[in-house]
Amino acid sequence: MTIKIASRSSKLALAQVDAFVTQFSISDYEIIKIKTEGDKKSARGETLFDKAHFVSDVQKCILNGEADIAVHSAKDTPAKELDSLIRYFLPSKSCEDVLIFREEAKFNDEMKLGTSSLRRQMQAKHHLNAKNIVNLSGNVDTRLKKLYRGEYDCIILAKAGLERLGMLDELQYEEMTWPTASGQGFLCIEHLNDLSTDIDHFLLRSLYIHHVVDGRLISIEREILETLNAGCNSAISIQTDIHPETYNKPPSKIKPGEPDFIHSGVIYGKEKYISFSGTTIEETINDIKKQDGIKLLNEHN
Repeated sequence: MTIKIASRSSKLALAQVDAFVTQFSISDYEIIKIKTEGDKKSARGETLFDKAHFVSDVQKCILNGEADIAVHSAKDTPAKELDSLIRYFLPSKSCEDVLIFREEAKFNDEMKLGTSSLRRQMQAKHHLNAKNIVNLSGNVDTRLKKLYRGEYDCIILAKAGLERLGMLDELQYEEMTWPTASGQGFLCIEHLNDLSTDIDHFLLRSLYIHHVVDGRLISIEREILETLNAGCNSAISIQTDIHPETYNKPPSKIKPGEPDFIHSGVIYGKEKYISFSGTTIEETINDIKKQDGIKLLNEHN
């Protein structure tokens, strides 16, 4: 059976499809290429729009029966899931941001730095003391062309995307140590929530296993983000890890009440930022509230 895969039509999106079909040894497939509303807005130079615009048009292909599976960048997907779709998260080997230089491979605070992400803008301001931060739109190729045309001295991109495109080794860059957005570097795979689906059951089982091992942590982060009403454009980073006390224990050895996870992250306001943590969703939310983190989140609205 030919699997119809819906995806955005950019080079990076198609490279992500290639990574997906390679990982799961899928040889019989057809790609349904979608130019999403987000792509159209980005091509017009717009930057202040919901990243869900990169996702919803692709989801419609599944909901309308035009495709069997959708492949997205996980960080573009809204925290709230659609009841009619099942979602899996698959990791890459990298989740970091990189600062790419046009000439001088050393940052100084007067450099013209390009990024459209509010989180990255605030991180550059707070952690690099950057003073000249400018919006940057377009796909990866477009952004790099703008850099090398001299419109920017440096730009920030995700390391995982550059690796998937085979471009990282050609660039002068510095890897950033700051925490990134929920799901950065991960792929998101979606299909209809329908037991009668024609998708190969071995593939569905493999997706489920990979998600349970690695992707479920992203699902938990999304619960926190949804509770905070934080979207893709919010200045928040978050990471969830298996708690060190239970990491090496089999499930039968974990005692009731022992922590399963540890959540940590940073919320960036205009003039200050806070670090938060917790071993449960409730504990994490309470830590954020105690530090007026929700007020910081809303400063940008």
